[in-house]
Amino acid sequence: MSNDVMNIADNAAKTGSAGFRTSEATEVFDGLSQCATVTHDSISTPRSLVIDFGPTNCLCADGRYRRGKILVTYTGRYFETGSVKTMTFEEFYRNDNNLKGTRTITNNGLDANGRMNWTVNEQNMIITKSNGKVVTRNSVRTRTMIAGYDTPTWTDDVYEITGSASGVNGNGINYTANITKALRRALSCRWIDSGTIEITPEGKATRTVDFGNGTCDDQATVSVRNRSRNITLN
Repeated sequence: MSNDVMNIADNAAKTGSAGFRTSEATEVFDGLSQCATVTHDSISTPRSLVIDFGPTNCLCADGRYRRGKILVTYTGRYFETGSVKTMTFEEFYRNDNNLKGTRTITNNGLDANGRMNWTVNEQNMIITKSNGKVVTRNSVRTRTMIAGYDTPTWTDDVYEITGSASGVNGNGINYTANITKALRRALSCRWIDSGTIEITPEGKATRTVDFGNGTCDDQATVSVRNRSRNITLN
């Protein structure tokens, strides 16, 4: 869910102030059906963007229901070195799952290979699921743009993601998660299409999640000790 809200902002990147696809005071948020309106304050410091899906569930273009607000403040454009974007939430739900917490994205500039990258820091992220279970997470990751940097459209953007996380799962068990092979996320695809994560619940064996070989699909493989099974991603 937290990746989803960043992708909502990223999908509006590259045109308009601060890299968001909005330059008017209020307009329909491109790509998310008629659900969301965007209010953009480009004068205050820091500047702000409010993505408002309204108080009741609205079916968006990606087939998910959303309501509530995503609140964004930023100090500079998305591709501006040193810029900081902070995201918080106001009664925000996706498919009746509530998301709270703070997500900060810092532009680190170009790496040694000339690729732009961002540090994504998630603090006190809390998902209260529709069934009442609560999931928490803190995470620090690096997102490196490996394609699409030199074009004005977001649909050809591709990122590699590395990093780690920890928290408590829906059953109240502490866990750690480490990306052991960089995850590949093309914004033209709804899912991560390759890479592996190792997830270790406290007192239990490590689970390895393999997202495949680069094919855009909703399939992954989970392995525990010498057993594996395929899963379908939401």
